[in-house]
Amino acid sequence: MHMQSQIRRRDDPLTSHLGDDLVIFSARNGRYYGTEEVGTFIWSFLEGGASVMDVCEALQQAFDVDGPTCERDVLTFLEQLEQEGLITVQ
Repeated sequence: MHMQSQIRRRDDPLTSHLGDDLVIFSARNGRYYGTEEVGTFIWSFLEGGASVMDVCEALQQAFDVDGPTCERDVLTFLEQLEQEGLITVQ
């Protein structure tokens, strides 16, 4: 995965908002995943698909985070979502 990669949420996970947090349920994996405010922002942002770069730019506008930290943390988070089969990467 790199900054130009196109990310799209899979259609099958179920989600539920709990305040600023989000719970994602994957019936395929039989697992629940919890995210906090930033993870919820990313998940929502990916609804129509976006590049990793688009996600980072949106996060930098919404939160106080520098570019290198944002890129590192977003790539790590998205790689975890990919490993769990919650997103597709092109």
